[in-house]
Amino acid sequence: MKPRISPKNNMLAGKARQRGFTLFELAVAVSVIAVLTVVLLGRLEVVQQEAERVAVRQTLLALRAGLRMQVLEMYASDRQNQVLALAGQNPIDWLAEKPANYLGVYSSAPEMEKIPQSHWFFDRSNAELIYILNRGNSFAARHSELLRFKVSLRQASATRGQSSSPVDAPEVALIQLGEAGGLR
Repeated sequence: MKPRISPKNNMLAGKARQRGFTLFELAVAVSVIAVLTVVLLGRLEVVQQEAERVAVRQTLLALRAGLRMQVLEMYASDRQNQVLALAGQNPIDWLAEKPANYLGVYSSAPEMEKIPQSHWFFDRSNAELIYILNRGNSFAARHSELLRFKVSLRQASATRGQSSSPVDAPEVALIQLGEAGGLR
């Protein structure tokens, strides 16, 4: 006669077999976690690039507003003749607070390999404000790791409509040099 296995003993034996993962279940879990990690890291890179793009645009907006304020202040205090001097100035000086990633003024172009990524500096020799892109980032500027800006003076066109300033007054703007790089 065969010994009878009670249902109670059969349940205990089944629970004993299901205590841990099988090797297959562990491999599937690790694979799923690896795929999710790769997707997350890819998305994180996109978010970091967009954050850098927004930070640069915000700084440019502040610089352009500072430039407008400088010009308006000169016109208000009847110093229009000094507007031309804005072309050689560092635009960062017009801000109430310098960006945290501003390195300062360099008398000549520094060695770019020694400058940290995602930072601004002013090159006094060319009167250019330069931003060094994060090397993993691109603002559609695949050929350059630098965004270069300069205060530009242009004569206002005489074909403009009625203007409150004289026709020969120069227009002052902070322009990007070289490739557009996704910014303007």
